[in-house]
Amino acid sequence: MKIAFIGGRTFHHADGIATFMYHLATELAKMGHEPIVFCEGEKNSETMLNGFKVIERKSFGSAFLTKPLLGLRATLHCLFKEKGVRVFHYNTWAPAMIASQIPLLFGRKVVMQSHGLEWKRTKYSAKKQALVKRIETWAAKTNKNWTMVSQEQTDYFAEHYNRKCTTITCAVEMPGEAQQSDFLQRYALQGNDYILYMGRLVQDKNPDYLIKGFVKANLEGKKLVLCGGADGDDKYEAYLKGLTDSTDVIFTGPIFGADKDAAFRNCYAFCLPSTLEGLPMSLLEAMSYGKVCIASDIPACHEALGESGIFVPYENSEAITTSLLDLTNNEEKYEWQKNANKERANNVFSWESTTKKYLDYLRSLNVY
Repeated sequence: MKIAFIGGRTFHHADGIATFMYHLATELAKMGHEPIVFCEGEKNSETMLNGFKVIERKSFGSAFLTKPLLGLRATLHCLFKEKGVRVFHYNTWAPAMIASQIPLLFGRKVVMQSHGLEWKRTKYSAKKQALVKRIETWAAKTNKNWTMVSQEQTDYFAEHYNRKCTTITCAVEMPGEAQQSDFLQRYALQGNDYILYMGRLVQDKNPDYLIKGFVKANLEGKKLVLCGGADGDDKYEAYLKGLTDSTDVIFTGPIFGADKDAAFRNCYAFCLPSTLEGLPMSLLEAMSYGKVCIASDIPACHEALGESGIFVPYENSEAITTSLLDLTNNEEKYEWQKNANKERANNVFSWESTTKKYLDYLRSLNVY
């Protein structure tokens, strides 16, 4: 069965959506299906990866135009150049804005997937939040087949739009043997001596509150390592780097592969203080490495961690300070969470399970 996944960034700079598509497409290809991933890229290209086709199209200058136009181009390409595409899967409503009704005219199935309640993002002004909320409302009313990466979103759509959705969570690949990397040496780290943040340096993930909380905690022998890029917001990145001149706060930029493995594998603890998340991939990854996790007290983080985790109010640096001090002064109190997190990642959030749920959902739509 051919399935077109439309929307998201290139795998070369993978975010949560791209990571989701990569692993789901890989599992589907293993099962004999034919996924096609259509995403934004730095240049126009078509390649084969893990048994599935990846089509990248160069982004436009305007972020507002890029996603809808990518969605339209991908839809037309998959209708008229790729033979036999039966499912058009749009990642979030943005690439579906002007395209999602077209496949229906040709008798194809359309699936919408939400990766978060976009209008909640704190980077938006009140006016832009209202606009994004109206677009979400329109998308919910005009598209009937929805999957959500967290139960919070499923419940929200049921309550506010009377739209029945299916929760198909993100998942995580359990780590194997350590990969060779000089990550620790490059940043003068010893291992087990740093708090790790992994994700984009954007406002709604609150890296500024983490930096402030860490600096105030003044932890002996511990550093803060922030891995990720600013998503083009140079002003915000400069603001973050200007919060402290401490050499104990390290910015690595985006990291992948062996460096990412080393960063997770050797960290003392992981912290994700976001205001908004769908179901955070980086948190699942930290769990898979058996790390104690400090996370914001929001439904998505509770859904990921279950009964484990150290939860802090979002946008609250004082709470982060308190939690860091409590963890470092009372390590034995939280030791159980390491194994609990690893077991939960393996048992609840496997890609095999997520792929099975996805195929079961397509069967419910009578796709095959």
